[in-house]
Amino acid sequence: MARVNAALAVIVLVFAAAVALYTVVEPGMSWKYDKVYKDLGRLSDVIATADDDIWVVGNATDTVSYAGDDTADDGFLLHYDGTRWQRRPMPAAFGDSVYEARFDEVDSGGFLLTASLDSLEAPRMARWDGTRWTPVPEIPDIGRVVDVRAFATDDIWALAGTSRVWHWDGTRWTATDLPATVSALDGVAPDDLWAVGYQGSGESEESGHETIQPAAQHWDGRSWTSTRTPEYRFRDPVPAEPVAFLTSVRALAADDVRAYGSHTFNHGEVEDEPADEHIRLRWDGTRWSKQPSVEGDCATRVPVAVDGERGVFLNGNRYLTADGDCERIKRPRLPSTGGIRDSSQQSLWLNGIEPIPGTDEVLGVGHVQVNQAGNPTSRSVIVRLKR
Repeated sequence: MARVNAALAVIVLVFAAAVALYTVVEPGMSWKYDKVYKDLGRLSDVIATADDDIWVVGNATDTVSYAGDDTADDGFLLHYDGTRWQRRPMPAAFGDSVYEARFDEVDSGGFLLTASLDSLEAPRMARWDGTRWTPVPEIPDIGRVVDVRAFATDDIWALAGTSRVWHWDGTRWTATDLPATVSALDGVAPDDLWAVGYQGSGESEESGHETIQPAAQHWDGRSWTSTRTPEYRFRDPVPAEPVAFLTSVRALAADDVRAYGSHTFNHGEVEDEPADEHIRLRWDGTRWSKQPSVEGDCATRVPVAVDGERGVFLNGNRYLTADGDCERIKRPRLPSTGGIRDSSQQSLWLNGIEPIPGTDEVLGVGHVQVNQAGNPTSRSVIVRLKR
């Protein structure tokens, strides 16, 4: 069981951290490079309040990490005012060394910036109201923040990938212990919030191992309630240490909430292993149910950003339209400059994708990994798509 919990902790944190993405959206369309940086560092997230108010956050690592081994370094912000990108300092309360920085929209206006510090024990949070940064008091005992949902300046929820959920009411942080380990948050209203993850379901009669099953907790404005989710079982012979868990949730409406995860096991211990299963659940306002696999390349993908009524951005270079079509968008190539040849192997990895309000444009931030003659190098990039 210890091995299962350790493996789950790694998987949950990987999914909760910045997700490596390729490009997405309509046939014939392509990302275009807005900015290419050689020595800037890692760009981790992007948020846009308007076409002349776009923010990017990053940290000044010497090299861009693409394997999850980020180290804390000087954080920075980039701001686009409709004309040019300018570097901005991090809020003073954040100190010098940060990593895992992320933006989260506040429904009542503005946005939150959250970042872990090099101690891994004291994440910082500040709200931008369009004019200035206002720090939010530290969350006690949380370690690292893996997800945030903010409805107002006095209604902020935060998770650390444990069974504890934290809430800011404008005066203080309070903690609630849930009967499940939760790693993702989303909701459509202050009284309609979901937290998903996994929980133990006792001793498995089939395998003799304790099993882990998906879990979904609902906040109705007064209390948290466990909701029943479908169970997952492998057929005989049952592989070693089977587990089923949720890693992300997207609330599209009160009666349309999607949750995603995996059904897997400890590989390499038996012959003729079964295939891992991708979990896709939907809440219809009454119950959770298993969803059929999506056709095409979107079958194993999970949502990363909602694109209004057009569709949903998925990981792995896919986009699911509102009509259910699975599409891919083209990737640009870096020009032959700065020691990079156009013919070299190149892959675009995006850590954040953001539709720009009031426009047909989408912005992405991340890096291009280049491999030429066995020598890898990277360039941080901001890309833009006009539909």
